[in-house]
Amino acid sequence: MSENRKEEGGELDYFSQLWESRAAGPVCHSPEIWDERAKRWIDNLNTEPGRSARADRIAATAGRLRSCGLLGADDTVVDVGCGPGLFVLEFAKTVRRAVGIDYSGCFVEYGRALAAASGIANAEFQQRDFLALDVEGERLAGAYDLVFSSLTPAATGMDSLSKLMKMCRGWCCNVTIVHANDSLAEQVMRDVFDAELRTRWDGRGFYALLNLLWLSGYYPETFYYDDIRNETVVPSPRWAKKIASYCGKREPDDIARIEKYLEKIGEAPRHSTSRYGAILWNVNRKDRR
Repeated sequence: MSENRKEEGGELDYFSQLWESRAAGPVCHSPEIWDERAKRWIDNLNTEPGRSARADRIAATAGRLRSCGLLGADDTVVDVGCGPGLFVLEFAKTVRRAVGIDYSGCFVEYGRALAAASGIANAEFQQRDFLALDVEGERLAGAYDLVFSSLTPAATGMDSLSKLMKMCRGWCCNVTIVHANDSLAEQVMRDVFDAELRTRWDGRGFYALLNLLWLSGYYPETFYYDDIRNETVVPSPRWAKKIASYCGKREPDDIARIEKYLEKIGEAPRHSTSRYGAILWNVNRKDRR
């Protein structure tokens, strides 16, 4: 840590600002915006060849939590920003009650339908705006043994972090991508946009949270999971949008250029790695630092 950072307000302030800088999120924050995103995500979920890889990651994450003595028969767990509820359903296999909270009604309905189809009765899904949730007023302080969040904008910013911990009477766990690469996205950026791929997964949030927790007196634990895929991409609008998202391209004209390029090169090999980092900490184990 440089002396300049210390002089500007100390290490804790620096990492608080670094964590807070991730909280801007989308320009528009509404159920309609997130429902539209949910529909696209669910469509990919039902068609993407990587379903088994995703299932392996979810099972491995839950397995690690169980090896830490969590997700037990008497436990209650909540997944904040649960998306389609896949972690909730996995957690429900061993806990007394698993709750999923998401801003999107589409995600909530999908999770409920999946739970019903799987015969899982101890999974509950709620459409809630976590950012507007009143923990004290709704008597949710200390309501859960494990508060879990993964790849969700709901878990960014200092207010959100405080809220996550207030809801917890035991452990919190936050998962994000700390590193990612994609050979086809790199090729597209070079050939279509004459630029190098700059991944948005730079590990900044992971680094900020880990240091924030330590400097606040907690004892964060970490573990990692690598999702490595080798596949053949067949040109399609869906793949064009997926590669565009990796390239940070969202404009229709850019997506059209990528789709045209994929059609030109035909079936293409794709190697990708997503390294997930999890931070786990006990909210009751804290010392003064």
